[in-house]
Amino acid sequence: MVKFNARSTFSHEYVDKCVFPIQTSTLQITELPLSGILRVQGRQSDAAFVSTAGENLGVQLPAPSRTVSNGDVTVIWAGPNEYLCFCALENEAQYENALKSALEGKFAAVTLVSDSRFGVRVSGSNAAAFIAQGCSIDMDTGSFPIGHAVTTRFASLPAILIHRATREYILYVDIGYVEYILKWLVAESNEYRHVAA
Repeated sequence: MVKFNARSTFSHEYVDKCVFPIQTSTLQITELPLSGILRVQGRQSDAAFVSTAGENLGVQLPAPSRTVSNGDVTVIWAGPNEYLCFCALENEAQYENALKSALEGKFAAVTLVSDSRFGVRVSGSNAAAFIAQGCSIDMDTGSFPIGHAVTTRFASLPAILIHRATREYILYVDIGYVEYILKWLVAESNEYRHVAA
């Protein structure tokens, strides 16, 4: 049997290591390693679906625009009747199989989408200002607090933006746009390279 090694990072294939990851005194942007990502779809109004999915993920499904975490699992609300479950890569098959088995016969779907997303962590005192350059989301913490997630457009691309912690955001785009988004991140971050902390 042939064993394939999953990619862990992609950035080195598209941009020079001297410009990415971005490390300044006020802005840090790093690529996230590949993680397990499952799309879980089912009716929010179906109590059996919500309960079964939550039991098998170890977390209650989040309310609209929210995220919930427990151990290695983070679930975000991705839209009406749709959630994205992020987990350690080595555990994705376990969660996928458990969910598919538990939801069999219900009006629900579980799809493995790990290889379809490219993620970066944006942090630092200028993280919110930097992200605001690429999207129309109000980055004020009163409007987009920690623990919230939105599906939006970033740098003209469909994206998922998560406010994970103070001055820390996670951004996911389709893997097909990895070269474009990396070059955009590098170009747009230039103004922060000589900003004092």
